[in-house]
Amino acid sequence: NGLLSFLSRAEYSFDNKYYFSASFRRDGSSRLGINSRWGNFWSVAGSWRVSNEKFMQGIDWLSNLRLRASYGVNGTLPNSLTGHMQLIGYGYNYMKNPGSFPSQLANPDLSWEKNYNFNIGFDARLFDRVGITFDYYNRNTKDLLQSQPVSLVTGFSSILKNVGEMQNKGVELDVNVDVFRDTPLKWTTGLNLSH
Repeated sequence: NGLLSFLSRAEYSFDNKYYFSASFRRDGSSRLGINSRWGNFWSVAGSWRVSNEKFMQGIDWLSNLRLRASYGVNGTLPNSLTGHMQLIGYGYNYMKNPGSFPSQLANPDLSWEKNYNFNIGFDARLFDRVGITFDYYNRNTKDLLQSQPVSLVTGFSSILKNVGEMQNKGVELDVNVDVFRDTPLKWTTGLNLSH
């Protein structure tokens, strides 16, 4: 099992208010077919610290407000180390002579399962005690790694392929409250909601 990766990342911030980042990686894996071993994965993200703007001065109850968004793609490998290979099995002996048989179909086009992720949200701190984080996400998964049934006439029941896609989207809300902060007893309560 081998994996070779080339990684890069760039970040930029301006005036303690605007933040940008981008990443790119190229991965090659021995778990994938000879025709599709390599995949390109990237992401971009940005955030705006609104609370550091001049028009926010004098709003004491809001100590931090940040808007953010990101989009990117990543890849998933199959669990099987040899799912793309044609394999031969042994143990089917005939008249006390060793016997072998094809035990798995080859798929030289087996490739990465790809996840396209979009996220937008905000972070806020109210009265220097209440932290709020809100996110909306949309995740599209393509080229799902699945065992696809094949006709038993071939002598096999399935082959590992990239088939299908699905979408997962929703919202998440986190609220954390510092109930006791400036006392010997520290107490923080959190609530998480998701749909």
